[in-house]
Amino acid sequence: MPVKRRTRAGLAPASMRFIERANAVLDGLRDYWPLTLRQLYYQLVAAGDIDNSIREYKRLSRLLSDARYAGLVSWDAIEDRSRTLLPACVWRDKYNFIKDELDGFLAGYRRDPLQSQPERLEVWIEKDALRGVVKRAAHPYAVPVVAGRGFSSTSFLHQFRQRILASADNGQSTHVLYFGDLDPSGYEMLPAMLRKLQGELGLGDLVDGTRCALNVDQVEHYQLTHKPDALKRSDPRARKYREQFGNLAVELDALPPADLAHLVERAIVDHLEADTYNNEVDTGRAERTALAAIREKVIVQVNVELQRHRRQY
Repeated sequence: MPVKRRTRAGLAPASMRFIERANAVLDGLRDYWPLTLRQLYYQLVAAGDIDNSIREYKRLSRLLSDARYAGLVSWDAIEDRSRTLLPACVWRDKYNFIKDELDGFLAGYRRDPLQSQPERLEVWIEKDALRGVVKRAAHPYAVPVVAGRGFSSTSFLHQFRQRILASADNGQSTHVLYFGDLDPSGYEMLPAMLRKLQGELGLGDLVDGTRCALNVDQVEHYQLTHKPDALKRSDPRARKYREQFGNLAVELDALPPADLAHLVERAIVDHLEADTYNNEVDTGRAERTALAAIREKVIVQVNVELQRHRRQY
């Protein structure tokens, strides 16, 4: 019986060739690191490197795990966004604390450029795993990003309702720019949320929303890969969805990160009054200049006091 050849990393030559291809895709998306496993999977499917199946997805997961432990794929390239660390805030001593406080003193001011807009915008995404890409596109415009992670809970909608009412006190309505999967659940999430808010919670025209992605024309334009395990018979929304879209189902993760970021930015810009927005940005720039002068004076005074304190103790 022939013996399978192995490389120094303990992987078969075919696996090594596949890892080299995965690294090439990752290098091309370096500006969007860290990616999720699913994002990498869809780019490999789109490139024709692997089949679109659950079996291939699991195989990719195993190979990437082995490759990272073997030092063949960077640990910085892939992350698991479902698990987070909540660090404790501690310092080595009072001088380190003072240094950190001075580094941040009056350094984080940003005037709200949306305060004069008729609408307060929020970008909602169905997938928490994509929040990094979406936040990068939305942050320059000071638009918050909400990761819905499925249908919204009662508590979650209540929190959103409070934000809507706060914006209404400022004379603004709220508009949701929604990005989700093109499948039975993903297509229904925005309408279901708006029905709840506008109707049952009585907010009426204080809130509205636009489905920005994924839409059928985008699937065709970007030639996106279909979701392999979509349209489950157990999904009660599947029949109505099939009547409208047939068996078409695509995950938001299938969009290349650059294209997703472009769609987010375009949706935001399309909902802004440009002159009003730019006036707020110009005012904020002048305010930051004034704050920088104050900051410099205070830091000089604090450093003098620190030197005196160290000499005494």
